[in-house]
Amino acid sequence: MADIELYYQERNPSPLQLVWFAFKRRLAPMISLWLLGSLLLLVILAPVITPYSANVQFVDAISLPPSWTHDGNMQFLFGTDDLGRDMLSRLLIGGRFSFGLPIVIVILASTVGIFIGAMVGADTQSKLRILGRTLDRLLTIPSFLLALVLIAILGAGLGNAIIAITLSLIPQFIYVTRNAVYQEWQKDYVTASRLNGCSNTYLMYRVILPNITPSLVMQLTVALSVAIMDIAALSFLGLGVQSPTPEWGSMLARSLDEVYLSPWSMVLPGISLFVTIMAINVVGDSLRRAIKQRMDT
Repeated sequence: MADIELYYQERNPSPLQLVWFAFKRRLAPMISLWLLGSLLLLVILAPVITPYSANVQFVDAISLPPSWTHDGNMQFLFGTDDLGRDMLSRLLIGGRFSFGLPIVIVILASTVGIFIGAMVGADTQSKLRILGRTLDRLLTIPSFLLALVLIAILGAGLGNAIIAITLSLIPQFIYVTRNAVYQEWQKDYVTASRLNGCSNTYLMYRVILPNITPSLVMQLTVALSVAIMDIAALSFLGLGVQSPTPEWGSMLARSLDEVYLSPWSMVLPGISLFVTIMAINVVGDSLRRAIKQRMDT
């Protein structure tokens, strides 16, 4: 805290610079941020940089171990699966579904959820209160179970999985935003701003929402982790991404029968999921702390 205040006194930085200064002081968040940035870049460039097509089969290289092992081949850096498909290519293309799609899902869910939550938190009309109570009931159902129910109604498939996960995450954003906005709306600085003639729209977007940023950032990172796990779990169960399209969860499901013969086919997608979710949680928690420290100075 003292370092941030000294930085502010010496350079008079912007609020964004203060947040970045507080964030980068620790090594783990920076490593996690670079890791996520690199993963996002790989996902975007996957169709260009993959050495082979994700579904092409090499009949002379079935269940080939990774290149760093004794029996490995540099032609296939991460080895091949039981059908002779290149694991590196499948991991990169699978990242578009396991990491890229959850980002889109969270953007959609947060946009809708924050908008509705802000209205419910700032309005005292009985209809909106009833909506809030209804959403509270939905929050008692785990998001994955709610997604399963929606999949049962809509049917299996990637498109329906995206819709189901998005709908299951929206109530969480509404709940967090509603509670945060309601608490801020009761504070003295909001009352003073209203007495000074500020409109409700100005108060919401220029005063209240910036003050609840730490809560929203934390919810965004939690929702992204949940979306990644839900996509992987639905694909693992055969309800999301369908074979032969690669996705880390479906790759885990397929590798179950080959775990003793080719353990790398399970370990590699499993590590990809674990490292990605861990990095998201570290970045989210550190960013929330950095924003909170900036607001306290």
